[in-house]
Amino acid sequence: MTHVSDELDQRIAGLAAAIEGEPFWRAVVGPETSPQLARAVLREVYLEIVWYQPDVIEATVAAIGQMPRSLAPKSVQSMLLHQVEEWDHGEMALRDYVALGGSEHFARSSRMSPSAWAVASYWRMLAHKRDPFAYLGALFLFEGLTPIVSARVREALAATDYPRQATEYIDFHATEDLKHQRLVRHLIDGMARSNSGARESILHGYACFEHVYPLPAWHAAYRRALDGGSESDAARVA
Repeated sequence: MTHVSDELDQRIAGLAAAIEGEPFWRAVVGPETSPQLARAVLREVYLEIVWYQPDVIEATVAAIGQMPRSLAPKSVQSMLLHQVEEWDHGEMALRDYVALGGSEHFARSSRMSPSAWAVASYWRMLAHKRDPFAYLGALFLFEGLTPIVSARVREALAATDYPRQATEYIDFHATEDLKHQRLVRHLIDGMARSNSGARESILHGYACFEHVYPLPAWHAAYRRALDGGSESDAARVA
C-alpha cells in the first residue's frame, strides 16, 4: 500500500495543473496580465485569508484536542506547535492587503464573503463531527499547495513593478511551508499506519476541503477584483 502522502501529492499535482488554466491564475502570472488587475486579485485573495484564518486556527486546535489519548505526546506537541506558527498568518495577509491599498478597518469590520464563510465552516464542521484525523488531510491541501502557488506567483511578480512591501505573505509561504509540508507528511503517514480508520479519514478530509478551497475562494476574489473590489461592493450596497 502506498503512503497516504503519496496519494495526496498526486491530488495536489493535479489541482495545481488545473489551476494554471484558470482565468484568475492568468490574471496574476500570465505574460500579458494587467499589473493593476494582478494587484487587485491578490488583494482580494489576501482578504479571503484575513476572513477565514481565525476560524481555521480555532477549529484546528479543537480537532487536535480530540485526538486519541493513546497518541504520543510528541505528536500532539508537533501539531499544536504548527498551529502556533500559523497563528499570525491572517495578520500577515492583512498587512499585504493594506499594502495593496485595502482598508484595515474594512477587513476587520466587514462580514466575510460566502467563499470565506465556506472555508471557515468546513473547519468548524471538522471539530463538530469529532473526526480529528480528517483535519490532517485538509491541512495537507493548505501546506501542499500553498508553497507551489506562492513560489510561482513570486517568480512572476519579480519581473514586474509589484510593490515589494506587499510580498510578505508570498515570500514566507514560498519557503516556510516546505518545512510544514514535511511535518504534515510525516504526521499523516505515521497516523495512517498506527490508527485504524485514520487513512480513510485523512483522504475524506482532503476531498471535502477541496470542494471549498482553493477554487471557490479564488474565483470569488477574481470576480470582486474585476468588479472593483470588496470595498467598492460594500460602498454600492450602502
